[in-house]
Amino acid sequence: MARPTRIFFAADLHGSAICWRKFINAAKVYEADVLLIGGDIAAKTLTPVYHENGSWIAIVEGERHRASSPEELERLENRLRDGATVPFRTTEREWQELLAQPGQLDLVFERRAGEELRRWLDWARGRLGTAPVRLLLGLGNDDLTSMESVIAADDRAELTDNEVLTVGERHELVTLAYSNPTPWKTHRELSEEEIARRLDAAAARLDWPDAAIFNLHVPPFGTPLDLAPRLDERLTRVMAPGGEPEMVHVGSTAVRAALERHHPLLGLHGHIHESRGTTTFGRTLSMNCGSAYTEGTLLGAVVDLGRDAVRSAVLTTG
Repeated sequence: MARPTRIFFAADLHGSAICWRKFINAAKVYEADVLLIGGDIAAKTLTPVYHENGSWIAIVEGERHRASSPEELERLENRLRDGATVPFRTTEREWQELLAQPGQLDLVFERRAGEELRRWLDWARGRLGTAPVRLLLGLGNDDLTSMESVIAADDRAELTDNEVLTVGERHELVTLAYSNPTPWKTHRELSEEEIARRLDAAAARLDWPDAAIFNLHVPPFGTPLDLAPRLDERLTRVMAPGGEPEMVHVGSTAVRAALERHHPLLGLHGHIHESRGTTTFGRTLSMNCGSAYTEGTLLGAVVDLGRDAVRSAVLTTG
């Protein structure tokens, strides 16, 4: 029996540098052939680090932290990165001016997000060295389209989003780096009709559809993989009588239909952090590894693929 192709999959790192380091280190820990991210790499926030009287000040969890040397500044910024935010050196006056100019802060965030991604990729290149491990990165609805060019320009990482990639002997990887509409109106959302069109078009390009991997950021609707807290019109969680959040299905109907229609070997998903688990659609195994990035914990999945079957699939915590 031929050696299986081992994939380590994770999603929804949302700027957590510590989760990124754990993700890259998973290549060695799990002896993976492929490292695959299923979207939402970028952080959601930018944190100002103010230059003030020869020192640098940042507010971390409501407390002021001061850095008085380059070494202390580096430690402070790395703490922010591990806390899933992007540090931005500025002055308090410049920060207030940015806040007063519509759209300017978004431009700063986009620039800094690209710089942080390059930093991550540089670290990964040094850590992986010449190891025969593929680094496959897909984006998600919270990511910026400009990040595509950063990944495409890297000589170690591969962007999954715009091509059908072959993994191992005959497993073709289809990626959908978008979600269905969300209450937050994020960067990369599509209608259910457009999701269906794109997935059908990608499936039509496959040479071995029965061995395909569908790396679809949003999970299928009406399954254990897409349950999230119900939100009211103010985007506040609705609580059930017992005091727990009321949960509703928020995944994609088009993704579910595509899995049921095309029967890939494997479906890999993220997006809904609370719905870690697995489900099946006939012969298709679908997984959502969940996310605990705010805790610095990397939730992932180790999947061994044989030529025509998923030999094993295990959810991991690290």
